[in-house]
Amino acid sequence: MSIPYRLTPLKDNISKSPRKGYYAQVVTKGTVDTTSLCREIAAGCTLTVADLRAAIEAISSSVADRLMDGYNVYIDGLGTFSLSAESKVVDSEEDLRSPSVKVKSINFRSAVSLKKTVMNSSFEKIKK
Repeated sequence: MSIPYRLTPLKDNISKSPRKGYYAQVVTKGTVDTTSLCREIAAGCTLTVADLRAAIEAISSSVADRLMDGYNVYIDGLGTFSLSAESKVVDSEEDLRSPSVKVKSINFRSAVSLKKTVMNSSFEKIKK
């Protein structure tokens, strides 16, 4: 398996003397949806597509519940999900109430094993 990439020219609209050159950019072949993923996994084990889909939906729901309870969620071999928050800046602690705190994003940090697997991949330059 090789990861496809293309060369993309640098774009620098700020500098008076912009740097010229190219950088590698990963080219995606598309998005694999849950159904396709379940079919692929089911072909290699005794679980059915329905079993796998139910498991994924249960994991998704449980991850959301645990994040809302204030936990980070680590899934073996995949990584850790966590929340970050945002609020306005206030002068004193008493000036910030919970209704003004919002979820900024859901963060994901890959597991070391997943990162090592992907980092050992080779790349293949694609033609335009």
